[in-house]
Order: sequence, then C-alpha cells, then structure tokens
Amino acid sequence: MSDLDAALENQNKNEECVIPENMNTDFAEAVNRLDEMKIEEDLEISEVTKNDEDHEEDVSDTLSQGAQSSSSDVAEDKGSVCSGQEGSPDGTKSKSTPKKESSVKDKKRGGSVFARLKRLTKFDKTKNTPLPTPSSKFHTIRVDKLPQIFVAKYLGKKEVKGLFGLHHVRKPVDELVRVVKDGLLANEKVELPLTYVVISGRGIDVREHKSNTVKDQTLTYGLIPIDFISYGVQDLKYWKVFTFIVVNQLSSRTKETECHAYLCDSAANCRRMALSLGASFSVYKQKLATQGKAHNFQVELRPPDELAGEFGKDDCEA
Repeated sequence: MSDLDAALENQNKNEECVIPENMNTDFAEAVNRLDEMKIEEDLEISEVTKNDEDHEEDVSDTLSQGAQSSSSDVAEDKGSVCSGQEGSPDGTKSKSTPKKESSVKDKKRGGSVFARLKRLTKFDKTKNTPLPTPSSKFHTIRVDKLPQIFVAKYLGKKEVKGLFGLHHVRKPVDELVRVVKDGLLANEKVELPLTYVVISGRGIDVREHKSNTVKDQTLTYGLIPIDFISYGVQDLKYWKVFTFIVVNQLSSRTKETECHAYLCDSAANCRRMALSLGASFSVYKQKLATQGKAHNFQVELRPPDELAGEFGKDDCEA
C-alpha cells in the first residue's frame, strides 16, 4: 500500500467527507460546454520531446527546493505580454541539420522548449521591483472563499519525474490531449468521465457527477489530501486544462509522482481552479507555520497569457 493509499484510508476512518449543499446542482451550462469536447490551442508551442529532455541537465526536485517556493509569494500579475509566439522558424524539422547549427538556433531562441519551460518555473525573490499594471485578461478573476466546486472532465494521468514545474507537466498534457484529438479526427466516440472537483483547505476532492456514464479505471474518486499535492497550474498551451502533481511516495530512495489533468468548461473556470488550489495551499501553509514546519508545494499563479508572454520574450528580444 502506497503512502497516499494509507493516508486516504486513515482519513476516511477519522473524518467524514463533508459534501457542500450545492453539490446537488448539475451545472447544466458547464456540462453542455464540456460535451462539445473542444480542446483548442491557445498558444502555439512545440511539444516537449525526448531530445529536449536528454539535452537538459537532469536536476532532481528536492524537499529543500520545495521549501523555498511559495504559492503566496508568487506574483499574480508579473511582466508584460509579448506579441511573439514560439514556433520553429520554417515550421519544419530538417534531419540533415548539424547539431552545432541547431545549438546556435536554440541559443538565439533562448534554448529548447524544455529549458524555457524550466526557466518559467523559477521565481526570483531577490528582485524588489514594483509590479507592473496587470495586463492579463484573467486579472479580474478572484477566489475569496473555500470550498470551490467545479465540473470538469477527466483527461487522465501520467507519471512524471519531478515535483514542481511546467517542464514536468507540459509533455504529459500534450499526450493526453492528443489521444482525445486523434479519436475525434477518426470520428470515434470519445467519452471522458464527468466529475465534480471540490477544492478546499483539505485538498482536492473528486466526485462522480450524477450525469456521468463513463467508467474509467484510472480515475479514483475521493479526497486527495493537500499534503500529497506538490504542484498545480493552468496549462500554458491549452487554457481550459488544469493539471496538478500528486506525490504517491517520496523518500530518499523512492519517488513516485504523477500528474492529473482535467478539462474545464472555460478558461476562466480553469483559472479559478488554479487560484482555488493556491488558496488551499495558503491555508495549509499557515497551518504548517503554527507547527513550525516548512511547506513543500508550489502553484503557478501567473495567468497563462502572461506566461505566454514570458515564454515568447526571448523570441521578441532576439
């Protein structure tokens, strides 16, 4: 039995999971939007490939790194949005291109996709400069109370190597979305589990929606305790996809982490989901502080359009 299974079993014995009264609503409009199964790219960005990962130094995430990152310390609105977007210069890949030439191009573009995603995750707390005027279209969205209830479709889960960072979740999201898109292009009947996602100070509680007809063996309903969630983000490429990393086991010898992805009915609600997890982390951080403990989690609070600007900044400056 994994650490997560043991925690869930213990929690179920000692705590009855409270269901908010408005859980009975069917969120009809949201469900209708989800039934359309539209997963469109909001940002043109190359997929992270095996070569990208192989050419990067494999630096493992550690508890000490997690202790230095904080959901409450991350600026919600940061940097100006650049109009340039990532893409290959000619839209094609040449097999005969020398590695040296490719390396020069990568430097001009600011590095590989994997490297640039990695840099987006690093927050520099040493700079004490005033924040610019919010430029994101998401800056008016706020979450001021918990729990928050959402209706979303479960895209699936993938094993990941690390605890935090866009560079760990981007490739899995692409793979999960590709399965859905390929099925739709082949005129196949694509069905995803319809769920309630309840985010509270206790964690992420996944419930089966009363209209759900899909049985997915990879989806486990119930509470994922907040102390087993290490990272959350509204996807940079697909703004209606929210993903988070769950730590099943973590020790000096073993690390088992996986990311779960959910398709929201709108980019705005996906943003609310990210902010809700940020609020949940903030509550948990305060609880740990009273116990004299350090936290080990991170949530990306910068909205996706501003992350897109940060991602494309090297192209604009080149």
